[in-house]
Amino acid sequence: MNARLNRPGFLPIGIDVGSHWLKLAQLRRSPGGELALMAKASVELGSADHADPATRSRLVAEATRQALRNAPFKGRSYVLSLPASLTFVQHLKMGRLGADQMDKALQWELAGKLPYDPALAEVRHIVAGETHANNEVKQEVIAVAARRDVIVAHVDALSKLKLECQGVNVEPCAIVECFARLFRRAEDAERATLFIDIGASSTQAVVSHGPRMAFAKNIGLGGDQFDQAIGSALNLPIDEAHRQRLLRGGEGFDAAAAESIGRAITGPLSTLAQELTNCLRYYDSVFVNRPVERTVFLGGQAYDTALCQALAQRLSLPAQIGNPLKQIQIDSGLAVDGSCPEWAVCVGLCLGAAAGKGRAA
Repeated sequence: MNARLNRPGFLPIGIDVGSHWLKLAQLRRSPGGELALMAKASVELGSADHADPATRSRLVAEATRQALRNAPFKGRSYVLSLPASLTFVQHLKMGRLGADQMDKALQWELAGKLPYDPALAEVRHIVAGETHANNEVKQEVIAVAARRDVIVAHVDALSKLKLECQGVNVEPCAIVECFARLFRRAEDAERATLFIDIGASSTQAVVSHGPRMAFAKNIGLGGDQFDQAIGSALNLPIDEAHRQRLLRGGEGFDAAAAESIGRAITGPLSTLAQELTNCLRYYDSVFVNRPVERTVFLGGQAYDTALCQALAQRLSLPAQIGNPLKQIQIDSGLAVDGSCPEWAVCVGLCLGAAAGKGRAA
């Protein structure tokens, strides 16, 4: 583990910009080495997901100001994660290249794949492993990108709050970095885990080999589509459709109503399950002898246990709801209920930045 992560004191603030909510979290490390959650806050962003970059960054800054005012955050350093709608993840098969050659090759490879000119983007990459293509040994490269002007707009807006950007990360990397500290045994590095982070507007599918990312894909389908399907089929307001969907797996919920909800979401459920199956097929084609052993559900939609169970059954994988705060103490005065699966990205931002893994803007 990186020595920087073991230093006592508070870690950088993790700022997770979602499609509907902004979440901030901060950890501290005691002289004895224990991690503790010292502050957290969430603020609704409203219609920010559909706003232009300038408006969105302003809304994010206003929400951040409110969060900092309402929780005991320390210091000014932060690491930021942009929403999935503003980031791009692409798997590429490339030859062995030096750093300078790789940067140039990525620009060429991403031309026509990015929804904008690669010259306008900040691009980083991870070498996930080796694969074979056309009888040649290739590197399996995961490229991540975001528009430079979008990054700058957010960083500039937050700088007006006297905050200092330590790095910009992406959701898949933050998810892996959240749980990397738990993979300590040698055999953990060989274990393939599928993390499924279901958010409001998208789903992140991430496979890790212990603490290393091996696969990542952003799927443009999330809880909103399930709520819309329920609202349309049962003539319910979206807020009520969302409430009933999360409650349907609990005790005392009407069985007939639960069945109606299940029928209403058959379409988006099948689509998401097929997308995840395609992810596993691609992963299996690269890592032939390292099958995924289990899946871990994260994100705000992981509270829909019936949805998670249905997806796990279709994927034929053992599954559990992830706990980003496992082996992390909770400071007195903080209200934390359950496993908090929606905090994985935020916690991962803190830990990744402390370990020197934040992707610099």
